[in-house]
Amino acid sequence: MHNGQKICLRCKYFRLESVDAGLCRVDKDTDKNYPVMDKNDHCLKWRDCGQQYFIRLGWIKAKTNELAV
Repeated sequence: MHNGQKICLRCKYFRLESVDAGLCRVDKDTDKNYPVMDKNDHCLKWRDCGQQYFIRLGWIKAKTNELAV
């Protein structure tokens, strides 16, 4: 496991929308008004996203560098 951090950024249901937040799509079959979650939030329905976590970190790093220029 990875430091035991069960945060949204590491969850398979989380979809990044900005460098700080995204949408929780855990109930994607029932409601299209997904709740906005901070990347460091957590909930009981967390599921590990595996390699996707590192892809998200790269995206955040690239966007942060893009905004700094």
